Amino acid sequence: MPTIPPSDPTPVRYLGGGGPRPVRSPLIVGLIALLVLVALPIYLWRRPKPVPPPEIDAGSRSEIGDAAGPDAAGPIAAPIDAGVSKRVMLAEPKINRCVPKGGGRVTSERCDHLTSLEDALARSIRENVACAPPMPSAYTVSFVLTVDFDRKKLHLWAGRSGSLKKRNAVDLIRCVEHAITPPDFSILAHQYAKYEINVIAAYPASSP
Repeated sequence: MPTIPPSDPTPVRYLGGGGPRPVRSPLIVGLIALLVLVALPIYLWRRPKPVPPPEIDAGSRSEIGDAAGPDAAGPIAAPIDAGVSKRVMLAEPKINRCVPKGGGRVTSERCDHLTSLEDALARSIRENVACAPPMPSAYTVSFVLTVDFDRKKLHLWAGRSGSLKKRNAVDLIRCVEHAITPPDFSILAHQYAKYEINVIAAYPASSP
């Protein structure tokens, strides 16, 4: 007997549950696969990239290191004058002598420190490096600041412990003395009537 073809050449298969449902066409599956293949590279290309942490410039590190204070372990500090190419090295301020109001002799170890005036003298020396005379070799200047509470006066002069001759230090002494602001003697704490504050400064030789 000849085979009679069915009336519907593409029979529909049914899966169980809820009535007849057609199986997904291979065309739909191919479209989904194509969409994934196109969308995935676009996502990977446009996704945000992690930003690496900024590197610290070696010059910045060296500047930070250079900004540290001078070595406190040594007896002399070496601040640099910004406006002049010279360097001046200062010894720690000390009290050479103090005199009681009624006179007499007191050992320097018993003298109290006038910290504000010691700092003012050291600061004035640093700020007036330009007044230092040019010399072919390095030299030192002994700055001695006399503080007289009875007369309420300050006087700066060159001590004998410096290697620079006094006649060559006249202008430098004048510059440093004029830059020191006189204190209010009535409120400045002190134990004695007269003091001698000493700071030794070392200056380099002038460039040829």
